[in-house]
Amino acid sequence: MGYVRTAGMSTAARRARRRAAMVMAALLGVLVLAVVLAMASMQGWFGMGGQADEAPETVAAPTPTLAAEDVVVNVFNSTGVSGLAGRASEGLQARGFTVDGVDNSGADLEGPGQIIHGPAGLEGARLLADSLPQEVELVQDEREDETLDLVLGDAWEDLPEPGQTEQPEPTGDGR
Repeated sequence: MGYVRTAGMSTAARRARRRAAMVMAALLGVLVLAVVLAMASMQGWFGMGGQADEAPETVAAPTPTLAAEDVVVNVFNSTGVSGLAGRASEGLQARGFTVDGVDNSGADLEGPGQIIHGPAGLEGARLLADSLPQEVELVQDEREDETLDLVLGDAWEDLPEPGQTEQPEPTGDGR
C-alpha cells in the first residue's frame, strides 16, 4: 500500500505545481495586457475612431506684440530723386507707422533700400519690412532704442495706396 500512497502524493504534487504555473502564467498575461492597454490609452489609440491620421496638427504661431503705430521710422532719401522720402513717409503714415523724421542721406544704395535697426528694434524692422511691397535689406547697428531708419535706394518705387495691390500695367490694345 505504501507504493500506491507514494505514487498518489507525487501525482497530487505534480498537479499542484501545474496549477501554480497556470495561475502565474495567467497573472503574467493579465499584467502584460494591462500594460499594453495603459500604453495604448496614453498614446490616444482609444476614442479617435480611426481619425488620428486625418486630424490636422495645429501649432500656435507667436502673436506679434507690436502694431504699426508702435514703430517709429526715420525716412532717408539716398537718391537724386527729389521728394522720394516725403512720398515714402506719407505712404508709411497711411499704413499706421509713426514717421519721426524725413531727410536726405549721403549713402549710395543700388537696391530698393535698407532698414537700419538696433537689437531692440528687430521686431519693428521685420514688421516694417513685411508691410513694404519691395524686399529691403535689414541692417543691424549698435543703437539702443527701437527707432528704425528706412534708407531709400536707387531701385525704390513709390508705395501704392494702402489696400491696393500692385496691378500690372495694361499692354497692347487695352483688352
